[in-house]
Amino acid sequence: MNSQNKTRTRQQRIESLGIPKPKFVQWWQDSDKADWAARIAIGVLAATALLVICKAWEPRFAYRSGTIPMRDVIARVNFEVENKMQTEAMRLQKVREVPVFYRNRTAPLEQLRARLKNRLFVIQASRSMQEMSDEERKAFAEFSSLEPITPESAGEDRASPADRFKAIKAVLGGDPELEKVDTAFRTLRTTEFKNGLLQSLKHEPEQGSQRVIRVYVTDPEDSVHVNLDDVQVALMEQKIDKTLAEEFRRLFDGQVDPDQARMVAQMIGEWIYTRLPEYETLTYDDEASEAARAEIAASVPPVMKKYYAGQTELADAGEPLNADELELLRQEHAQWTKYRGLTDRLARLAAYAGMIAALYLLCGSYIVFVDDRSLVMDRSKLTRLLILMISAIGISFWVASDKYRSELAPLVVASIIAAIVYGRDLALLLMSAACISVTLFLNEDLRHLVMLTAACTSCTLLTGRIRSHSHLLFVGAVSAAVTALTVVGVGIVGGETMTVAPGAEPGVEEIAPTATTFLDVLSVLVEEALRSGAFILVSAAALTPLLPMVEKAFGVQTDLSLLSLSDASHPLLRRLAQRAPGTYNHSINVASIAEAAADAIGANGLLVRVGAYFHDIGKMFKPEYFIENQSGINQHDSLQPAMSTLVIIAHVKDGADLARNHHLPQPLIDLIMQHHGTTLVEYFFNEAAKRSEENPNETQVSDKDFRYPGPKPQTLEAAVMMLADAVESASRTLVDPTPARIQNLVDRIAQKKMADGQFDECGLTFRQLNLVRKSLVKSLTAIYHARVKYPSQQPA
Repeated sequence: MNSQNKTRTRQQRIESLGIPKPKFVQWWQDSDKADWAARIAIGVLAATALLVICKAWEPRFAYRSGTIPMRDVIARVNFEVENKMQTEAMRLQKVREVPVFYRNRTAPLEQLRARLKNRLFVIQASRSMQEMSDEERKAFAEFSSLEPITPESAGEDRASPADRFKAIKAVLGGDPELEKVDTAFRTLRTTEFKNGLLQSLKHEPEQGSQRVIRVYVTDPEDSVHVNLDDVQVALMEQKIDKTLAEEFRRLFDGQVDPDQARMVAQMIGEWIYTRLPEYETLTYDDEASEAARAEIAASVPPVMKKYYAGQTELADAGEPLNADELELLRQEHAQWTKYRGLTDRLARLAAYAGMIAALYLLCGSYIVFVDDRSLVMDRSKLTRLLILMISAIGISFWVASDKYRSELAPLVVASIIAAIVYGRDLALLLMSAACISVTLFLNEDLRHLVMLTAACTSCTLLTGRIRSHSHLLFVGAVSAAVTALTVVGVGIVGGETMTVAPGAEPGVEEIAPTATTFLDVLSVLVEEALRSGAFILVSAAALTPLLPMVEKAFGVQTDLSLLSLSDASHPLLRRLAQRAPGTYNHSINVASIAEAAADAIGANGLLVRVGAYFHDIGKMFKPEYFIENQSGINQHDSLQPAMSTLVIIAHVKDGADLARNHHLPQPLIDLIMQHHGTTLVEYFFNEAAKRSEENPNETQVSDKDFRYPGPKPQTLEAAVMMLADAVESASRTLVDPTPARIQNLVDRIAQKKMADGQFDECGLTFRQLNLVRKSLVKSLTAIYHARVKYPSQQPA
């Protein structure tokens, strides 16, 4: 006897009573908590990413160019905005006053001095006017053709060429090396020409001062301010005459006649003056001047205009917003956003988080209780679904700026993808949630929501079965037309085209509430409608070449890809026809009758047909072990029933491996795996049971060892294929396949499959099962219909 007492815990004692627990508690204890935690983490991560992408804590600017406010827009906060016109005017005024830079090059004056001395040396070499050479005469003409005037105090008439020649010879005779002339020119250069010479300004009035310039020799930092009058060539005549007269009087004082010295000074001065335009020394420095203009412009403070909260009107009701009003509203919105504190931002973030949670609950409940709960129970499917929706909403948010206004494009693409992957019903719910989210994130009104919903709903409903490359183009065109009409209609209903009818109240002067006419506003609506339609059309058309990527990413097939797989030249089908011609013929017959049955209950008949082509490709490995490929010799006669069963059921796994190796889509692989479900291999089971009864030493046979591994059909298409495969094989055993016998055969097989629980996981209803039976009977009757015997077939 065991002396140790086994004590039970309180919980164990309660459970020993056998009282059932509440369903929720029992479900929670039995559930895989790690899997639930992973799926919840995926949902929370997706919601967080959406809140961050759409900046849920920050209100979005709600106005766009062309928007027609329903009410006058009044400032919500006090703010200041730069008056750009006045600021620009002040900057232009300052720029007009800034001295610009000119560089002074002295080399031209050296050239002028050397030229002067050269011409005077030529004249000095002549003895008299009569004996001048051509060169001497030409040089003297440069001076004699001018009109030097003697001082008015002398009262003399205009000097003759002979007097001028005599004066030059007299004055310069005492200066054979022209050192005194050189000294006078140098004095002229250091006084009148020290800041350079300028024929005319090289910059426009808008580029700088027309009165003062800044002159430098090598470095702009060493520049000096110079009045234009001090360097302009046109004003140099008197300055040159005065300076040379004083210099000649000083240099030749007591050596020559003062009047002759004055005359020579005038002639040299006139000669220099007439040639100054050719020897301009100042050049405009645009780079340094631009830097000076930029500096002075930057130093001008902006002229600000004040706006007051609750008082200042920013935009008029009923008038389309122009660029200036839009910029003003942006400034007001930015200032209003700055005033919002942390509490307000957190409250806004929490509100959007609550909205996402509500949409999660709505869509999740529909998926779990109405649609396909595997979408939320399978982490891979859940992740793909959330990525699709978050991408659509996030991209719509970012491309909805006033520059692009293309938020429709991502939503249209998502609508078509959702319709292809999840079907119309679920796609409508998902895209409705997406449209609500985009509208709220963009801070738009009900009209915008109606436009988005019209586009997404029309695309979802029109997508359907994609059997041609032009189908999506058709979907985009019709959806674009529907959305365009919706935009115009909602705009009119919303009051954007409101006008005042003249003569509404006789005797009262009519004052229209807006200066915009009906046609003006209608043109804005039409422009918006055409833009929306264009985005829809382009998006739908652009998705067509991307369909293979969509199919691969979501594991679905469109009719286009299925049609390409139905080609008899597919390598697997060609090999099947060569190695197992009986199986190939059987597959063709199953495809024919299964497609019609699937179409009868609204399933995807094309998927069933293509799946039927490939459902028995695993028989290629050992075709001689299957009755349809045998020619008198049965390979199973030498095998035990259990071994024969293993060979038979192996074709399912072999077929799936072949399909994966040839990259067939997952739905076709599923049909291959499920078309036998967990049915019993009856012939070999009965044979084993018979042998067990005959030999008392053998153990009792269990049917579990003679069943296919499954899984059972998970879709309507798999259920239809299971029935079609079974009835087509069985119908070959009928000796006289009359309609009554065919119907009896189909009913018996369908009843057996149903009783065996093969349809428990696919959602097949009794009504659908009845439709499938009728279709199969009709198809088999057509195949085995009676034929009239021709005379040649009559017995002799």
